[in-house]
Amino acid sequence: MHLRKDHHPSYAKKPDYTTPLAQLFDIHPEPDSTEIASKFLAIHNNDEALAWRIALIEQAQHTIDAQYYHWHPDISGRWLISKLIAAADRGVRVRLLIDDIHTLGADHNIATLNRHRNIEVRIFNPFKLRWPLHLVRTIELLWDLSRLNHRMHNKLLIADNLVAIIGGRNIGDEFFGLNRSFVFRDLDLMVCGHSVKKLSYSFDLFWNSSLSKTARRLIAFRPGKINYRHMIKLLEKNMLTSQALIQRIDKLKRELLNNTQLQQQLIISNAQVFYDLPHTNSLEEKHMAHELYQCNMHTSKQLTIISAYFIPGNALISSFQTLLNKGVKIRVLTNSLASIDVTAAFTGYERYRKQLLGMGVELFEFRAEPRYRSTYSASPINIDYLSLHAKSIIYDDHSVYVGTLNLDPRSECLNTEIGILINNTELTHNVYKAFIEDLDNGHYWQVKFNEKGRLIWQSKDEIITQQPARSLWQRIAKFVFSLLPIQQHL
Repeated sequence: MHLRKDHHPSYAKKPDYTTPLAQLFDIHPEPDSTEIASKFLAIHNNDEALAWRIALIEQAQHTIDAQYYHWHPDISGRWLISKLIAAADRGVRVRLLIDDIHTLGADHNIATLNRHRNIEVRIFNPFKLRWPLHLVRTIELLWDLSRLNHRMHNKLLIADNLVAIIGGRNIGDEFFGLNRSFVFRDLDLMVCGHSVKKLSYSFDLFWNSSLSKTARRLIAFRPGKINYRHMIKLLEKNMLTSQALIQRIDKLKRELLNNTQLQQQLIISNAQVFYDLPHTNSLEEKHMAHELYQCNMHTSKQLTIISAYFIPGNALISSFQTLLNKGVKIRVLTNSLASIDVTAAFTGYERYRKQLLGMGVELFEFRAEPRYRSTYSASPINIDYLSLHAKSIIYDDHSVYVGTLNLDPRSECLNTEIGILINNTELTHNVYKAFIEDLDNGHYWQVKFNEKGRLIWQSKDEIITQQPARSLWQRIAKFVFSLLPIQQHL
């Protein structure tokens, strides 16, 4: 082990087409052609989302690049860190880029992980004051809001510059069905081949950006070998307490890797990769929102939006009206008050709900009832509620976007985002079918006006007249947030 020199640029390595991942996904050198297709696989199941990430890390031979908005220090977070360390031990170069908004109290572990000669950790747009106190961070955030309000919302894992996973999932138990309080219904895409190079290029832009600071430069703590070994022991001890989970996910991982139908399940298609640049923080500079809104206007029959946090704003409302006037059917699937994990964000959506319904937009809100837990949760523990976290747009029956961008002001103007648009009928149907099955199985309320012009929430077997919520306290919190001038930050 040794400490490297300070900040230096590094880049994705050229793919090696003889590696296990290249053979598993049948990836070959690209021909001299302007139209090069990639391979895709939609990952709906939370178990599979975790198993595939472990599989990619274990199968990687040369490089692993991971870029995440939030990496929780829970069972799945520590497990994946242990896999990254094991990969680095066998000589794989690991680059880990994380946003700083959720790293409070994690500096010791970040610096210790960065101690490995084959692992480098960088932190995006960091706080200058590293004291592990919420009050200190809150004061700095308010003092330097124009800078610190700009966050990296990207979620990306790339193995050997050959295979990537992109989508809505951060690293944390709630994204893999393991959380004891709540779990998310989410969506990722496995990406193989040509599009991965574009994803790697976007990673390099962020990795080498002046906003990404090395752990060595930022964190004063200087771990020694004993600290590093202690971290390994703690990880190993944690794994011992989760043996049943490990065995189950390992079994699933082996089934995925040994699946003889994998090649038939991969969908071959051309695609467009969209991403914001690291320093962009206004709609005029943003690539993602602008490109997707342009795609909206080319829809001719049906636009289906799946957005965990949905706050349309006047510009998107106007584009909806244009589409509705052309006879386009618009469906929006988002969270109810009961299912949303950020109550403040719901107040932004609520302000537009009646207007959207009056225009003719169909609104569906996710149901939080734990009785649907078995569909999304891998844990036998009785969770409190379910929440929607997916971000996808389906254009007619031929194109689908999957990525990190919600249709809200924060994703549009404040955070950086990444996503991919695939023009393929089969994959579009795959994503559409999964969410329509959720509707058919009663996992959503449809919000409507009754004959008296009041809102009702209707499912296939029930109608309620009061907005669903998890508790009285959540209703009170929602009311308080609705009084605050925070719309542009949601």
